[in-house]
Amino acid sequence: MKSEQLSNTTPELWQSLPNVSGVYLMKASDGTVIYIGKAVRLRTRVRSYFSEKSAHALTSQMMRYVTEIDYIVTETEVEALILENNLIKAHQPRYNVKLKDDKRYPYLCVTVNEPLPRIYITRRAENDGARYFGPYVHVRSTRQILKQLTKLFPIRTCTLPLIAKGNKYRVCLDYHIGRCLGPCADKIDVRDYAEIVRKVCQFLSGNTDAVVKELTAQMEAAAAALDFETAAKYRDTLKDVQQAITTQSLDTVSAADEDVVGIAARTDIACVQLLRVRDGKLLEREHYYLNDADPKSLATALGAFISQYYQNAVFVPKTIVLPLSIERVELIEHWLSEKRGNRVALHVPRAGRLRKLQALASKNAEILLTQREQNVVYSSGVDPALVELQELLGLAQPLRRIEAYDISNLGDRFAVGSMVVLEDGKPASGEYRRFKIRTVAGQNDFAMMQEVITRRFRRALADDEKFNKLPDLMLIDGGKGQLSAAQKAVKTFAAASLPDIPMIALAKRIEEIFVPGKSESIVLRKDNPTLHTIQRLRDEAHRFAVTYHRRLRQKSLSVSVLDEIPNLGPKRKQALLQHFGSIEAIRGASLDGLLSVKGIPRSVAENIRKHL
Repeated sequence: MKSEQLSNTTPELWQSLPNVSGVYLMKASDGTVIYIGKAVRLRTRVRSYFSEKSAHALTSQMMRYVTEIDYIVTETEVEALILENNLIKAHQPRYNVKLKDDKRYPYLCVTVNEPLPRIYITRRAENDGARYFGPYVHVRSTRQILKQLTKLFPIRTCTLPLIAKGNKYRVCLDYHIGRCLGPCADKIDVRDYAEIVRKVCQFLSGNTDAVVKELTAQMEAAAAALDFETAAKYRDTLKDVQQAITTQSLDTVSAADEDVVGIAARTDIACVQLLRVRDGKLLEREHYYLNDADPKSLATALGAFISQYYQNAVFVPKTIVLPLSIERVELIEHWLSEKRGNRVALHVPRAGRLRKLQALASKNAEILLTQREQNVVYSSGVDPALVELQELLGLAQPLRRIEAYDISNLGDRFAVGSMVVLEDGKPASGEYRRFKIRTVAGQNDFAMMQEVITRRFRRALADDEKFNKLPDLMLIDGGKGQLSAAQKAVKTFAAASLPDIPMIALAKRIEEIFVPGKSESIVLRKDNPTLHTIQRLRDEAHRFAVTYHRRLRQKSLSVSVLDEIPNLGPKRKQALLQHFGSIEAIRGASLDGLLSVKGIPRSVAENIRKHL
């Protein structure tokens, strides 16, 4: 069993982070957490700290001490916000702003520990027998959901100390407007009221279909009656309800201590993710790599991890949550119970909060394992921007070889195509290829692109050693038309067992990326390193094509004019062009200027003056 830190001593600490929602922990060289933050996209957010345009002086000061960045992936932005709050309270990082009044997120409390329960909003959850739902992030929406709940389920919100029977209070306004059924005056049977409380708890637990359907039906009915103002109110209420009931599993009101284990495996290595929940709050994570693990026998690998990890553990929690059952469960539970001093359970949840936490642990393990594979790519010299491009396009294979194609033409003559190559993030000039357009007349870029791609893969299938390396990605200079032409060319080889090669096009106007089969283009930020890599490759293909086009044009001009001059052979033509640079310069040269060129006698110089 091998433990590894997610550390990196290079400035690009952000490169190994996944681009999903979660919380990041910045650490100093001694492992102390000095800053904690949340993000909708971890890599994008953390990368901003390394920008030269870092606006805050305190941020610049902090970044001098950051040597390691850890992270925890969450399912939603709400979970990231809750987790960030818990971790800041637990670690007290030096550079975080910390609230002195220990402000908490709101909960909805249903006092099921009372004879006639009530509902109210609180910021402090107690382990007192009542049911707490939350915490919620959006306070205004929480108040709105409470208001809507009392319309749908008339549960009381007052603070009167009611008993099961014999309540003689005077009913309030809520009773008269239908938001309470008057348990304070014994206006409702205790069993009927208990059913209302049950529905409230069911709704807050996530079974919201009935309420959402009713609100949707009311909104649609109002819209059908052309009462758009009322329909808009129902729409806003529906939005508040859906926003307020957003569930999360990273913070509960229980005092439970739990270790939640996730596992992922590839070939002969497995990654185990351990989430530590203390007092109902997720506070830490650790990950470990298991060597010689069989992906087909995760139960064996998981059992070995449990036995080795808890052998030297200082603290054993009451519950250890596992993704699957392991061998000798009773024996291991007995051993762990002896270490703890009371009962320890190995639990495989099927639903609920623990199931969500376990799925989160496994997701983190899967990301770490993928990241480990990508780090191998980094160490081999592949540009991290290419890994990001691979993720952006959803490709399974690393982009070790990318070929870029461009067309250059002027009028009906000298049309050419180019192929330039990027291997492991570096230009491979020895692999560059150029093409004279043979079959296309006029300025038809689409047909020219189709000819170039067709010729390239025809020679590959003919086992031409200059073309036998196939790309992991093709980059076409242009828009949808050029991309479509390249696709048609590749499809002609479908019967010849040519592999399916992914391709994209980069259009110059707003630098948008077109992908086959997708109507919407991809537009990256102008400062995105991935975009810069694609642009450089596209520009290189353009440069190579234009250079070849100019060479052919110059050669044609030279041949058509200088070949008519008597006694002007290839060596003398080459000497003239090298000396003057162009036909126009030769035409404007004086007789003495022509005689100054080595190998040009007076008779030849006079012939040049006469003909030009």
